[in-house]
Amino acid sequence: MSGSINFVASYWTVSGAVYPLAKTEVSPFSFEERVETAARAGFKGMGFVHQDLVAVRDRLGYANMKRILETNGIEDIEVEILTDWFADGDRKARSDLERADLLEAGEALGARALKVSGDHQAKEWPHEVLVETFRDLCAEFGRGGMKVGIEIMPWSNFNSVNGTMAVVRDSGAMNGGLFLDIWHIERGPSTMADIARLEASDIVSVEINDAAKEMVGDIWNDTLHHRLLPGEGTFAVREFIDAVRETGYAGPWGVEMLSKSWREKSLAEAAEAAIAAGRKFLA
Repeated sequence: MSGSINFVASYWTVSGAVYPLAKTEVSPFSFEERVETAARAGFKGMGFVHQDLVAVRDRLGYANMKRILETNGIEDIEVEILTDWFADGDRKARSDLERADLLEAGEALGARALKVSGDHQAKEWPHEVLVETFRDLCAEFGRGGMKVGIEIMPWSNFNSVNGTMAVVRDSGAMNGGLFLDIWHIERGPSTMADIARLEASDIVSVEINDAAKEMVGDIWNDTLHHRLLPGEGTFAVREFIDAVRETGYAGPWGVEMLSKSWREKSLAEAAEAAIAAGRKFLA
């Protein structure tokens, strides 16, 4: 079975001593190092965040980046993470700048998917606004051959499978769907049954990891600094995988790690440990 699965090294898994909203999100490891090391470990896909993409673009250019990815057999490329695509005012203006960068990067690198998120201030937006703006986003990135997945996050307005799918379905976008990260499912209100009721086409990508039963500090601290490898915590990893497979999903599986101790690992150690944990459950 393992031969049919493409594993994705999610950005934070192989980015070193950086994390979301840190002083910088640009990896201290070079693009070349990350791609070559991930490929040697067995990954066929990688994720890249906006800040890092722009920094590497300015150093190497997208043509060289694509050549490096292709030379190393990295075929499932994900770009992230777009926020405030549904907002207005200054928030929308900032989002549109990142959106243009992510579209350029995705098209140039042949990315399969864009990851987006909801309102991190937990503000509720009218359903029709979310539907219309998501439809427009899917149309724009679809012209570049990309799918668009909303990552469910328990602190955002997209905090559940069912609520998020209401927007996706009402948008009518054939290339729209969900990014399912077990961490956000376990810490949120959704159930494995909610996932199992989805269609395969509803899922853009899937990420696995683990954590202790009790959160360490608040939810933001817990997700950034205390994740564990699949099998090291209390999450129902096997049940989550079974629920996803029940849908018929046959796309890539990411391993996304974020923790203080993880960021102390060497690049090779991180890549090898991540894919070994993924294979334990998916092979």
